[in-house]
Amino acid sequence: MARTRSADYESIHATILDRAASVFAKRGYAGTSIGDIATACECSKSRLYHYFDGKEAILVEMLTEHVDSLLDRLRPVLYRSLDPQERFLEMVKLFLEVYAVSRDRHVVLMTCIDALPQESRDSLVAKQRQLITYVRDALLQLRPDIAEDRVFSQVDTMLFFGMINWTYTWYKADGPVSHDTLAERAVDLFLNGY
Repeated sequence: MARTRSADYESIHATILDRAASVFAKRGYAGTSIGDIATACECSKSRLYHYFDGKEAILVEMLTEHVDSLLDRLRPVLYRSLDPQERFLEMVKLFLEVYAVSRDRHVVLMTCIDALPQESRDSLVAKQRQLITYVRDALLQLRPDIAEDRVFSQVDTMLFFGMINWTYTWYKADGPVSHDTLAERAVDLFLNGY
């Protein structure tokens, strides 16, 4: 007979992912044991195994959810009737909002993706490429003159991601600059120069 789920199963499941993200972000994937995650969750290892098959399963689900959330939230922005600069700004605001509220998951994505099994890594990289394509297309709407130059359209896109992806190393969401203000500044610097 199948074991029934408790009423708070989803909440506990989400808490495990959040606390594991915090541990992975601090110690790295290789430096984290299932015991470390259990300690962070204030539960036994056997309880963790009720929710996940192991540390790798936690990592896979955590990163998949993080990137899927970015894609799911970004797609409606792509199809809104906005001028290209407003659309780009809304995209950047969304990225920085997600990065600010999901800092640990973003750190894990940036630093632990190589720990994923190959099939999961390939799937996640394909989703990241979708995000990159969306941003590249938004930039090309702003600068259609670059559309023919595939090299520079890709370079510009990756320079943009280089600018925002590493904000986790210094940006404090509870500091004096909101993520919206940071997004506005990033877009202004990127599109208009310093």
